[in-house]
Amino acid sequence: MEQIAVKQPGEGTGTARDYLFDNLRAILIILVVWGHLLTSMMGESDVIKSIYYFIFFFHMPAMTFVSGYFSKNLEKVRSNAFVTILIPYVILNILNYSYKVLVIKESLSGFKLLRPYWGLWYLLALFLWKFFLKDLVKIRFLLPLSFIIALLSGFSSEFADYMALGRTICFFPFFLLGYYCTKEHVERIRKIPRVFSYIAIVVVGGLSTYIVYQDIFKVEVLYLRRPYPEDIKLKSMLFRCLVYVIAIIMILVLTNVMTARRTFLTKVGASTMTVYILHLFTIPLLEKYEILKDKPYWYLLYSVLMTALITFLYTRPIVKRIYDGFIDFLTGIIVKEN
Repeated sequence: MEQIAVKQPGEGTGTARDYLFDNLRAILIILVVWGHLLTSMMGESDVIKSIYYFIFFFHMPAMTFVSGYFSKNLEKVRSNAFVTILIPYVILNILNYSYKVLVIKESLSGFKLLRPYWGLWYLLALFLWKFFLKDLVKIRFLLPLSFIIALLSGFSSEFADYMALGRTICFFPFFLLGYYCTKEHVERIRKIPRVFSYIAIVVVGGLSTYIVYQDIFKVEVLYLRRPYPEDIKLKSMLFRCLVYVIAIIMILVLTNVMTARRTFLTKVGASTMTVYILHLFTIPLLEKYEILKDKPYWYLLYSVLMTALITFLYTRPIVKRIYDGFIDFLTGIIVKEN
């Protein structure tokens, strides 16, 4: 996901590198949808919970990495951030709140512009990263400092849900990893024998299962969202370190194993923002009807099929055109043309 209404940087150029990242974005958005579908069933099955942990170890760090990779044009990134990210965020936050109150009938405690509703935190964080990146890259040793600050931020109550500051700080190192990653780095990663990547996937999957069955830590650790609990602050920081290590390994793995050829995933990767936004409206509606809630293994199959259906429908060109046109229309009402 890179932009709200128009195109991803690099789309349509026909280069192998673009196909690689389109395919990578496609896999990640599929995991985003599947992970959100599994959220309501974590407490019903350790199998589902293990899959959930596996997905959440890396899918948003990797998505953030890709956004950083396509943010190298600092002038353009800053100049576009307000219109293409912040204004759509405001629009979508209002629409999401209205939808949940009027359609889903959720009891929300008033509209909060600077406390993003479910899933929309990424847009606000993306705006902050892109807008301030031009100045932040002037800081010496920014990348290692970003990891240190992210780890230490858990000791402060300031970094929580307000303005998505918890996630903005904690995911920023992955955005920087993408920004500093070059085509040459990608080529080196892709020369690593793929057998090591397959082994890493198995190990991370096994570790996720072990953490769930042994109840090593709660799922909130993977969200990188809020301060550490008062009674286990040091242990929580070590868990956050583990999340960073696994996320980086999985970013390397995905870059290594992902095909650079044009596939059916390539078109999906070109419409990730459409899928991301629209699934935030779809999944709460599906959850309202509690489909197969008492049959976790049938629900697991249902979640796979529903993920495929959501991804297929929301990557149709007509859906993307309608979504882009709608956001562009509302943005045009708010922002005057130069």
